[in-house]
Amino acid sequence: MPARPEQPNVTLHHDVYPGIDIGGRLKGVARGKIVYITGASRGIGASTAHAFALAGCSGLFITGRSLDSLASVASSVRSSLPEDLAKGLSIETDAVDVTNREAVGESVKRCVEKFGRIDILVANAGYVEPFSNIADCDPLGWWKIWEVNIGGVFNLVHHAAASLVKSNGHIILVSSVGAQKRSPGASAYQSSKHALNRFAEFVHLEYGGQGVKVFSLHPGAIVTELSSVEPSVRPNLIDKVELASHTMVRLSSGSEDWLSGRYVSSNWDLDELAQKRREIEEDDLLKNRLDVGSLV
Repeated sequence: MPARPEQPNVTLHHDVYPGIDIGGRLKGVARGKIVYITGASRGIGASTAHAFALAGCSGLFITGRSLDSLASVASSVRSSLPEDLAKGLSIETDAVDVTNREAVGESVKRCVEKFGRIDILVANAGYVEPFSNIADCDPLGWWKIWEVNIGGVFNLVHHAAASLVKSNGHIILVSSVGAQKRSPGASAYQSSKHALNRFAEFVHLEYGGQGVKVFSLHPGAIVTELSSVEPSVRPNLIDKVELASHTMVRLSSGSEDWLSGRYVSSNWDLDELAQKRREIEEDDLLKNRLDVGSLV
C-alpha cells in the first residue's frame, strides 16, 4: 500500500491571495495588538513585522542578534506606513540569542513592561547547516540546529506563556514542510521541525483550555539567508515572502482558531481548508501521527 499523501486537496498559493490580503479582507485585523517576533532582522521575520504594522498593530517588539539590523527594519517599517498607522505604532528592538534562556526571559519581561502584555508571539528564529549525512556531519552543528529550532522556541514559550494566557493570545511557530519530508543529510533540520509540530500540539494541550491558540506554520518555499545555506533546495524556493507574513496575520486574527494545535502551510488556501473543517476536527487531522494503515 502506498504511503498516504501529506498534502490536503486545496489550491496552493505562492503569493498573496484575497484571503490573506492585508489591504483588503484583513485590513485592520491586528489593530491594537502587541506583537513579539524573533528572528526579525531580515527575511520572513522582517516581512512579518511589516505585515502586522500594516494590519494596524499598536506595538511591535522585534528581536534578533543585531541591533543595527533591527533598527534598519524598524525604520523601514515606519517609513512604509500611512501616517495614521505610523502615529499609532510603537516599535521596540532587542538583541537576544534565543538559545540563552535567561536572556529570552529578560526580553519577554521588557516587552511586557513596555506594552503591558503580548497578544501575538511569532517564533521565527531558526538555524540550518548544509545537508550532511549523520556519520559525516559536524556533531556540534547538528545539535545547534536543535538548540535553536527547538530549544529557542521552548525558551520563548516558557517565558511568554503567562502573558499569552492573560491576553488569550496567539502563538505562531515557524516550522517547515521539511517536517514531513525525509531527505538524506537533513536529519537535524527536518527532525527538529517535525518535533516543533509536536511541540505545538503540547502547547495547545496545556494552554488551549486557557485561551491560547498555537499554530505550527510552514512559511512557504522562500529565498532567505537561512534557506540559501543548502544549495540543493534553491531551485524550489519560488514563493513570495509576503505569503508567509500575511498568512500569520490571518492565523492570529481569530478566524482560524479552530486550527489551533495543528500544522498549517502558508501555501494552502485557508478558505478552502475551512470548508474541510468538520473532517479535520472529527478525524483530528494535521497532527503528527504514526500511520498503521491496514494494521488497524
